Amino acid sequence: MKKLFLVLSLLAFVSLGCKQLSGLMGGGSGTSGGGGTATGGSDPKADVVAASKKFIDLRSFSAKMEGMGQTEIKQQVDYLAPDRYHVIYQGGNAAGMEIMYIGNDSYTKVGGKWTKGPGNAAAIPKLRDSFTEEGLKTLSDVKFIGEETANGKPALAYTYANQTPAGGYPFSCKIWIDKDSGVPVKIVVDYSNGMLKQMTVNYDTETPVTIEAPAV
Repeated sequence: MKKLFLVLSLLAFVSLGCKQLSGLMGGGSGTSGGGGTATGGSDPKADVVAASKKFIDLRSFSAKMEGMGQTEIKQQVDYLAPDRYHVIYQGGNAAGMEIMYIGNDSYTKVGGKWTKGPGNAAAIPKLRDSFTEEGLKTLSDVKFIGEETANGKPALAYTYANQTPAGGYPFSCKIWIDKDSGVPVKIVVDYSNGMLKQMTVNYDTETPVTIEAPAV
């Protein structure tokens, strides 16, 4: 259990999701966020805000996360609106463990066995905070870098500074926005203090996501 608590505390620190449970679980009905609306650099801040809103409206996505700091974070997180998450720990202190959050329930897999428990809003991976309206209030110094390729897709790259809605941890970020869909496909976040130093997240917003309660 000590290993589990450590991992969950690190996830809470990452703060890339919603500040409150109601916002965290919110989602739209689309899966691709609609067509791209980026201006190509004429208004970089507007581009990042527009992409963030498209991301919040996604009905589902998968994210591969790799973090560096006092401990390694390597995991895949699947999200299905409005309240389903599946976290697969692929490295670090919790390698081999899985957790599902479905409504008010959680399911933890350790040593090949699933156990059911109560849900815990504070433990849900915070993958969306900095894309919410609250998270965008402190967005600053947004710059358009140019056209690049991210996850095999043509993308527009931007950098900016911000701070996490929960805890106010400052960070700098580079984000790649898909030219076709207008949603983020990759981010690299550098934190100036705390246990986590850098987090890289690669998003898949096209592959269907299914999250069903396991047999216990």
